[in-house]
Amino acid sequence: MRVRRPSRTQETSALHRGRALLHMQATLATSQAAWLCTVDEWINDLDMRSDGRENRRKVARVLGFNADWKTLTTNTLTWAVIAERTGIKERSVARHLAALHEANWIGRVAAGRSAESKRAAGWTGEDAFVNDAPVYALTVPLPDNVVDINVTPPTVSGYKEFPARAREAEAPAGAASRPSPIEAAKGRPRTVPADRTLPAWPGHVTPSSKDEKLLAGHEWARLVPALKKLSDEHLRHIAKDFFAAGWTIRDLITALDTLPNGWKQGQFIGGQWVPFSGADGIPAARLGHWVNWRLNHWRNDDQTVKESPSQTCIRRAAAAEIQRQAEQRARDEERRRNQAEMATPEGQAAKQACLAQFASRPKRRIRRR
Repeated sequence: MRVRRPSRTQETSALHRGRALLHMQATLATSQAAWLCTVDEWINDLDMRSDGRENRRKVARVLGFNADWKTLTTNTLTWAVIAERTGIKERSVARHLAALHEANWIGRVAAGRSAESKRAAGWTGEDAFVNDAPVYALTVPLPDNVVDINVTPPTVSGYKEFPARAREAEAPAGAASRPSPIEAAKGRPRTVPADRTLPAWPGHVTPSSKDEKLLAGHEWARLVPALKKLSDEHLRHIAKDFFAAGWTIRDLITALDTLPNGWKQGQFIGGQWVPFSGADGIPAARLGHWVNWRLNHWRNDDQTVKESPSQTCIRRAAAAEIQRQAEQRARDEERRRNQAEMATPEGQAAKQACLAQFASRPKRRIRRR
């Protein structure tokens, strides 16, 4: 039976959220923070490559941060939007969303719908030219030990967990000990250590929203211990203009230690440039001014932000690729021009003259040893 898509005013209602959970072994999440923590723990235990885990974590965080606080649903995220915010291709986004749905971490309340399909179905008015994003609900899988209400529950006394003929609490002296379980019975060992610190925000991704910038500020302080004296909100305010210009955490770390000309941050001592850190003995009240002073080297005269180190590398790589393609086109054009010249009667005559000249040369005798 075909189910009609709910309207935009009803797509986040409790009725349709409940319908999305009918065929899922899951319940609605209690909060965004709890859902993000449990999803992170599940992703850490996945048996997959580290870059695949990070990409899945990016998609999950975009869903969690953009969910409505009351309904815990998202109705503004299309595949293209998620791909733009995470830097992943749309087909990879679709694959990670399907994996989250199969693992009962998100529920599909309503499918996406393009404006073309709406107009083909007879829609008119302003809504006929607006794409409807899919609606996802944040869910949590049910535990495996859920009791089935359709069967008889176990007795109150429970089951005996000791042999029927046991008489002593301890084994008698001289009794053979049980063999230790083999390593294969223990299952796959955990590949993620318990004390592993996951990054709050990827260092190569530019944050866009306020929550993402707050996480980026926290990760910036974790990677630069001298900045732990400042709050995450203060670091977000300092890096606000740089994030708006497309900078990343790695760019900010590079800017704190390096000048735009490639020199290390420092000062002139005795006529020589001496690099130094300078952040160790600065109190918390002046640390924000010190960070701003170092980042101001990466501003123009009109206080606009300069090109970041990663943007410079990308621009130079693109320019080198354009230059390489231009040189390749020039070589191809020269080769085609030479082939066209050799195809003319004059070219063939010159070729035959060269061959005749080679044939007229006396052959060198090779003396045998």
